[in-house]
Amino acid sequence: MRSEDLKQAPAEAFLFILSFLTKQYAFDATPFLNERGITLKDLHVKGAKINAAYLHDLIDEAVTRTGDAGVLFTFAESVTPNNLGILGYLLLHSSSVEDAIVKLCRYYPLVGKTLKPIFTKDDGAYKLTLLIHKEGEMYHLEKYSAEIHLSAMLHLINKIIPKPIFPIRTTFRHAKPLHVKAYQNVFGQNIVFDEVENALFFDKTQLSMKTSYDNPYLLRVFEKEAEQSLGMSVHGSLKEQVLGYILIATGELDVSLESVAQKVGLHPRTLQKKLKEENSSFVELLGEVRQKLAAHYLQKGLGIATIATYLGYAEPSPFLRAFKKWFAMTPKAWVALHVKGNEHA
Repeated sequence: MRSEDLKQAPAEAFLFILSFLTKQYAFDATPFLNERGITLKDLHVKGAKINAAYLHDLIDEAVTRTGDAGVLFTFAESVTPNNLGILGYLLLHSSSVEDAIVKLCRYYPLVGKTLKPIFTKDDGAYKLTLLIHKEGEMYHLEKYSAEIHLSAMLHLINKIIPKPIFPIRTTFRHAKPLHVKAYQNVFGQNIVFDEVENALFFDKTQLSMKTSYDNPYLLRVFEKEAEQSLGMSVHGSLKEQVLGYILIATGELDVSLESVAQKVGLHPRTLQKKLKEENSSFVELLGEVRQKLAAHYLQKGLGIATIATYLGYAEPSPFLRAFKKWFAMTPKAWVALHVKGNEHA
């Protein structure tokens, strides 16, 4: 039995891809569903799960029946900035490719539950990689998820610049497929398989490319709206700035005093001193941000272990203690009270 046969995937994701295949390729899934004893009615039940292997099997069959090895890449092209709400507008009105990628990573929690885009410098190049939270751990994406998300990320970037670009290098963890041409059409010639991670690599020239819709005023408006959706701001008093930058730091999985002080532009000791003058402290503000983010992530449906990691806790137990202190109840009780039709352990 394949390991993925033991895994479950949201039926919603299965339906989303099935709908695309039906519309784009007139794909008739009736035989596929009948063979596995699945009905569309079962799939439409809220919160329904499906064997994760079935999703992979569906894609394999679609590739075979349509003869299009780039089915998933075509699917990824359907993702546009306009599909992403506030996050999409932030990408559109960023000043450069680098600015857009930073915004994408910083504010991705507005649209994503478990996916974590990470942007770092790597041996002179700049790397955009993707990880996913499962059962409290960070994992690399599996083959089809990596194909969809990396191509979607690149497609979003190319949607906001005058001339499309290929990464200087693209890496995948899975083995080299038979139809490499489909990959090259999306990512260019420099693609490496059997690597340690799934990632897009760019050079400084590419990152400095100006966007087609650069608008500092609109960027500020939508960034402020994005921040306010979590009750934060990086504008205004020092306290408000620190609250906003702590939010950003949690998005980068680094909530240390040092990282926040660097973003504010102050030495850590100076920052502590100035906050004290405002009758506040870094620890208090960090707690305030964590409290608001905890509620936000619970409403988004994230699990306890994932939320603990996102908020900078080494393990769930200290997060649970902090949560009970903030809300005088457990996360499960909070969800039962505030999130209609949703339950969490």
